[in-house]
Amino acid sequence: MSSHHSIPNVDRISALPDSIICHILSFLPTQQSAATTILSKRWKPLWHSLLTLHFDDRNFTDFATFRHFVYSVMLTRQTIRSFHLKCGLSSRCDPHDINRFVPVAVEKGIESISLDFSFTDFHFQIRLDTTFSSVFNCKNLVVLKLKKLLLNVVPQFHFPRLKTLHFDSVYPMGDDNEGFNTLVERCPVLQELETIDVRFRVPTDCVGGEFKCFSNLVRANISNYNWNIPFSWICNAKFLRL
Repeated sequence: MSSHHSIPNVDRISALPDSIICHILSFLPTQQSAATTILSKRWKPLWHSLLTLHFDDRNFTDFATFRHFVYSVMLTRQTIRSFHLKCGLSSRCDPHDINRFVPVAVEKGIESISLDFSFTDFHFQIRLDTTFSSVFNCKNLVVLKLKKLLLNVVPQFHFPRLKTLHFDSVYPMGDDNEGFNTLVERCPVLQELETIDVRFRVPTDCVGGEFKCFSNLVRANISNYNWNIPFSWICNAKFLRL
């Protein structure tokens, strides 16, 4: 007659060091990370020390609730290292609020920004207005990823530390294409460049000027409708897709 041995219930995760638990939480949507505070008293300070935030309005019934959650989380952080925002599925998504989220993140020392509005209606696109100019003055920025939005590039900017730049379905506002070209040029240590379906009102060629190439470039994925990037810019890439 075989005997059944019960397996003891052991909370092995809580026994992990704080740094490892925080690293695990950084991969979860922020709403789920916040829910871990009910597990025990030990988890509450861990949640408040989390510097990587993922906000997705698909997990909320309406945009007002989502907006309140985003603001409440951001205001409880002295520092934010990584800010990921995905919007478009909740009802009454408000572009004005989205344009306010970003400057708050920049003020808190942001190093990585990812904005994804791919779930918005085809006719509804986020216009990142002049308040977004704070991003272009963010010297600490290492990662910038933008997806499906209208973008107005400000005249003065420089990304001395930017290593990853992704533009997917980004449409520059106005007819001045030079500023958008210069944006890419002013990333001296860029390692990863991805531009997919970047559209101007008229076809645009980058002449390059004094800029020669990205000497540190490792990966490049270029697939645009009417924005032609000089091959000399990306010829040093170890992994290239055109």
